[in-house]
Amino acid sequence: MQPGKLRSSLIRGTVQLAAASILTRIIGLANRMILSRLIGAEGLGLFQMILPLYALLAVLAGLGLSGAVTKMVADRSATGDTAGQLQVCRIATRLVLAASAATAILLWAAPALWRQLIPDQRILSTLRLMPAAFLFAALSSILRSYTQGQGWMLPTALSQIAEQVIRVAVGLVAAYLLLPYGLEKALLGLFGGVIAGEIACLTLLFLMQLPAKRKTPPLQLGQTSAEMIKELFSLALPILLIRLSTSITQTVESLMIPARLQAAGFSAVRATTIFGQLAGMALPLLFLPTVLIIPLTTTLVPAVAAATTLRQRGRLETLVNLSLWGTLGLGTLSAALLYLGAPTFTVILYGSADAARLVIKLAPLAPFAYLQFTTAAILHGMGRPAYAVASDLLGTAVSLAIIYHLTALPHWGINAVICGYTVAFIMISLLDYFLIQHFLNRI
Repeated sequence: MQPGKLRSSLIRGTVQLAAASILTRIIGLANRMILSRLIGAEGLGLFQMILPLYALLAVLAGLGLSGAVTKMVADRSATGDTAGQLQVCRIATRLVLAASAATAILLWAAPALWRQLIPDQRILSTLRLMPAAFLFAALSSILRSYTQGQGWMLPTALSQIAEQVIRVAVGLVAAYLLLPYGLEKALLGLFGGVIAGEIACLTLLFLMQLPAKRKTPPLQLGQTSAEMIKELFSLALPILLIRLSTSITQTVESLMIPARLQAAGFSAVRATTIFGQLAGMALPLLFLPTVLIIPLTTTLVPAVAAATTLRQRGRLETLVNLSLWGTLGLGTLSAALLYLGAPTFTVILYGSADAARLVIKLAPLAPFAYLQFTTAAILHGMGRPAYAVASDLLGTAVSLAIIYHLTALPHWGINAVICGYTVAFIMISLLDYFLIQHFLNRI
């Protein structure tokens, strides 16, 4: 591909993905506004217990193959090996089908274990439905990566929008119709929306690729299946480990916080309500400005990588300073707005000021909460992703220890969770910053 066409393709793909991301974020925010009024903080708390569990099972079903498929398809696309691209997609599809079946068996085979782990038994019936969603999610991730490897971003953008629209529409209608039968039934309706969204996403991806597949030549003898599987997993393993660590952390938090609040003397309903105010209202509001941070980190990685490779220390220092100060500026402004306007924001978004006290306590963390994204992107660009992962795991481990030990104390309660987040955000940001300075000095 000629440089001009390549630039045009990159810009077009970036714009398509950015537009889809903003639109899905707006739809998601509208969904949360309606849900907070429909099922309240208690219902949001239950739903926030379900989502991390679903994300963890989806990661297991997907095996982390999406990034590997993108890389391998891109390599074969560069050499014009159309048959090889299709072979990668077919093998990856078979692997995620097998992994999805194994994950479903793992989920259904140990009901007693889940009853012990889950702090609120009302989510058990929804838990049993999850294979109907993560199977389609895993297959969609392969098809999406296949088109991304070909440099075709439109299917990804459109499928993200379709998934979100169907998920929200079906979920809200089903939850509204089932709410008279109790929160447990309303949750089943909400998760029915998740299933419908994943089916819509997969269907759209499949239909968009049908014309291209008709033109695909028959498979030719190239790599054997065993060789291709080995290459897939060699590329996928680091991605899988990172995604698993993130998903496991979020799952542990979603189960631990309500359980430790109950240990502090709160009833199951009250603990779930407090967790809903934190995870379903306050934290999404804290991280809402990251819609401006994500584009920064996306463009920062290749820019830092280029400066590092060329050993342009001056340019690298400029990139680091501009990105860090820009993130700090946005974080400081967000902290001030959230601290001063918490009651107004929570009433407008959620129809209640109950979560305002948590937003006020979380607001000062905004600069460090956002810095995590920027410092991790810089380390990735410098070719040191393992260090970013290590600092994140260390900060998270300390945070979980604080949450576990202090949340169960009645005079701490939910304040211990905020304390844990404070320590984690500051520790991760500072560790990353010192690592960045260390690697800068070696250039």
